[in-house]
Amino acid sequence: MQYKTDRRVQSENVILDIRNLSLDYIMPGQNIHAVVDLNLVARMGKITALIGESGSGKSTVALAIMGIQNRNAVISSGEIYLAGTDILSMPKKDLRSYISNHAGIIFQDPVDSLNPLLTVGEQLMETILMHEKITKKQACAIAFNQLLAVSLPQPEELMKKYPFMLSGGMCQRVTIAIASVFHPLLLIADEPTTALDVTVQAQILHQLDLMRKRDGTAILLITHDLGVVAEIADYVYIMKDGHIVESGTVDDIFCDPQHIHTRQLLAGML
Repeated sequence: MQYKTDRRVQSENVILDIRNLSLDYIMPGQNIHAVVDLNLVARMGKITALIGESGSGKSTVALAIMGIQNRNAVISSGEIYLAGTDILSMPKKDLRSYISNHAGIIFQDPVDSLNPLLTVGEQLMETILMHEKITKKQACAIAFNQLLAVSLPQPEELMKKYPFMLSGGMCQRVTIAIASVFHPLLLIADEPTTALDVTVQAQILHQLDLMRKRDGTAILLITHDLGVVAEIADYVYIMKDGHIVESGTVDDIFCDPQHIHTRQLLAGML
């Protein structure tokens, strides 16, 4: 089957290009318009922030990109180009493989994101063996190096531990290791520092910044924390009630906000 592609996207270092996306939640007696005519671009080696209050539709966008939206979610219109291919035009049998080869995601609660019944090493190796036809010994070596890459100490010992034996910050680094094991072109970070203390937040943000500089990863940072955005983002989208109400460089948004909702969010920082 021929998928819808756009070569121009790749030529401009655009990894993610969402065009006129609308998504509804089908509820008994009503449809909730969670995302309305949304346009967003994320480029190679850049951190793009999607900001909004709880319920604004940020996480719904993330799940749609990963093809894991809720069963009652219906995409009524739009296109999502990931590495130049519109994933919404792909059949389901090809979708999971394509997305997993090009994108990864880390969630807000790192402990809940990990399987409590498997060790860190088992979880990393399971992900590796799903994508690569290699031996367990080879997968173990890759897992070890991946833990080193996210600056986790004593990776050999860490691989034998279960998630409950780790701190929240260490669990989040493990989830980053799993999501980035095949160096995805796009990494979605959905509220990755919310459950962590300030010191650990800084370490996680540094890890994301390192990935974009070292690997050229396009990072979509989904958050309501404007302080985090000011520190690390290159480009910013402001979301309210399913709509993008303003977008611009981080300097544009913080120094010369145009929309009243953006101004209200910034005022809340003070």
